[in-house]
Amino acid sequence: MAWGVHELLALLSVEHDFHRRWEIRCNIAKAPDAAAVLRGIRRHGPSRLRAAALDALMHLEGESGLDPKDVAAVERLIRIRQRNDVLTPVMSIETTWWCIRELDQATVMASLGLTSPRPVTYKLANSVMEIIDSDDESGLVYVGPEINGWAPVVGPWCDAFGDRAEEARSTVERLSADSGEVHAFSFSAYNNGTAWLVARNGVTIRRFSTFDPQDSTGDPLPIEQDWMSARGLPGRPEDHCRYNDHGVLVYVGEFADMMEDFYQANDVAAAVSVDVGWKHPHDALIHGSPVLAAVPDAGPVTLPPGMYEV
Repeated sequence: MAWGVHELLALLSVEHDFHRRWEIRCNIAKAPDAAAVLRGIRRHGPSRLRAAALDALMHLEGESGLDPKDVAAVERLIRIRQRNDVLTPVMSIETTWWCIRELDQATVMASLGLTSPRPVTYKLANSVMEIIDSDDESGLVYVGPEINGWAPVVGPWCDAFGDRAEEARSTVERLSADSGEVHAFSFSAYNNGTAWLVARNGVTIRRFSTFDPQDSTGDPLPIEQDWMSARGLPGRPEDHCRYNDHGVLVYVGEFADMMEDFYQANDVAAAVSVDVGWKHPHDALIHGSPVLAAVPDAGPVTLPPGMYEV
């Protein structure tokens, strides 16, 4: 069976298609004693399969399955690649994030009680966010460098519109008292809902949510008002939407078709602070480097099993 693993690793070494790579990893995981074989290849070779063996081990067992020497090797690679790392999206299918104005990364982490920071590339951070997606128990967040004057914090722990909304909103307001302004966003790549919150000087001045239109509050932001005015739409965005009897968000009234094109959270974030997704800035002024950190009371957190890119 060790020969089967070797063959699959050889395929993994040359395959670039995402879905085929996922299939190969899954087939490796099915092999008896796969982890032991992979660790043997990492220690003894052949050298041409070592990189693929590390990839497969992370998919099978996560960071906890790696030899300390392998962890150290990956950390060295991260440090090398950070020298020329280019800002790219750090998101998942369901992305929640905060943007904190004019607080540097170290101050943000101290204020939030985040611990165990570890350097990452943007690609690695994105891999982690894709893997933990909406897992509130992952214990991990991504803390970006200061980007155009805003420090982003990304991860399920930042969800200000879900199960821990009350705690998250309280934290956002507290941070805004220190920094002057903090934004919270929620974006779904599957169009399951969108939301944003703006807290200024300790007080929430605007909250809009298609997850629960009745939860919206405050005057629409200038970007919202301009969109509505340009189309001759009366009232507030939340006045034009509700959930039907099947729990599906629908736009109602004579302007329903227009509202289908209303902003998503990443549109608003790109306009008022920083979008961490597809509309991330391409010519940004950046101070610092990206890190992963553990949320309060989580302790040191290892990366879970999954597909990673450095």
